Amino acid sequence: MSILLQNKIQESTLHKAGEQLGTYYLASDPTHYEIQRSNTFLFYVNGLSKMLDIPQNTYAADNADDVIRLSVNKASIPHFTQSAISLKRGNNTMKFAGTPEFDQGSISVTDFIGAGTKDILMAWQGKSYDVKTEKVGLATDYKKDAYLLEYTPDYQLVRTWKLMGCWISSISEPEYSHDSGADKRSIDVKIEYDKAWIDTSDIG
Repeated sequence: MSILLQNKIQESTLHKAGEQLGTYYLASDPTHYEIQRSNTFLFYVNGLSKMLDIPQNTYAADNADDVIRLSVNKASIPHFTQSAISLKRGNNTMKFAGTPEFDQGSISVTDFIGAGTKDILMAWQGKSYDVKTEKVGLATDYKKDAYLLEYTPDYQLVRTWKLMGCWISSISEPEYSHDSGADKRSIDVKIEYDKAWIDTSDIG
């Protein structure tokens, strides 16, 4: 098949013998071309139950890790940006890699009343700043490691993101309204972290 390219008639490489670049080629090799779904993930914070000051007679006190894991509806994917260092010589510029900085992370969670989802988040945020005493906490008290797990549709582990030094920088919610119907309450949480990377060592 011929095509017009740069004002010249040229032979197309789209359907060369032995090469298939369309969906039929993808379908013939499903092992390599299974798509990653957006809803097969878990966001998990390790050790929340042990660090939070929640009354022991509440469910959240002993189950904070699982409550947050099951409450998260959305989670951002950790990536970093890198500044560029420019070196000019004559009329040209060379660019070198500068220092990296990880973007602010975010999760959106469903507010389960009985499980104490909001109580857990507020208690975690309270570790970095106590409104009553007006004191900023120590990093060892409010920083935790978190994990973003990505799965196949049948829940085989694909990759694990490890987020180091996580803490809550802000919590926000939509306003209450008598005009609202049966909307569920969601809580948006901004999470700061020091660094993150993909660890595939635990994939069989």
